[in-house]
Amino acid sequence: MHPTTPCPPADYLLDQLRAEETLLGETLVSLTGLTDTLRRGDLAAVHTARPRMESLAAALADRARCRSAAATSVAAAIGLPAANLTLAVLAAHLPDPTATELLAARDRLANLVAKIAEYQRRNANLIRHLRSYFRGVMAVLAAADAPIRYGPSGANLALRAGAMIQVRG
Repeated sequence: MHPTTPCPPADYLLDQLRAEETLLGETLVSLTGLTDTLRRGDLAAVHTARPRMESLAAALADRARCRSAAATSVAAAIGLPAANLTLAVLAAHLPDPTATELLAARDRLANLVAKIAEYQRRNANLIRHLRSYFRGVMAVLAAADAPIRYGPSGANLALRAGAMIQVRG
């Protein structure tokens, strides 16, 4: 059953969703830049990006809390229980055009979150690859008489090609 009058808390919820969408867009831009930085191997730029990424993560957590509070407010205003509350459930109980706007916002947010998750996976894979590469380089560069080293799995990091650096006096 749809209420016949507009639901003011729904307008506030839509404002919260727009703010969250903007923040997710900024996060996506930052993650894209971080991917490019990792590909270039620019460790100084990666280190510089860290505070911004942490700030965005904290801001996203705050936005999620605001969204949840606004959704709960809408649910209370239209007589829905707060348990198992989703944007789709809210939209099913709101009049158009509010319901349509709510579903469109939900789809845009889901799309942005999926893109962000993909960039997070890419960045994690790049970091793992770079760590593995440098671990291998260091193992090859070690002297033949260097003490035995063990990797994170506990396996012996045997030299693959002998010492690559030799010092001559």
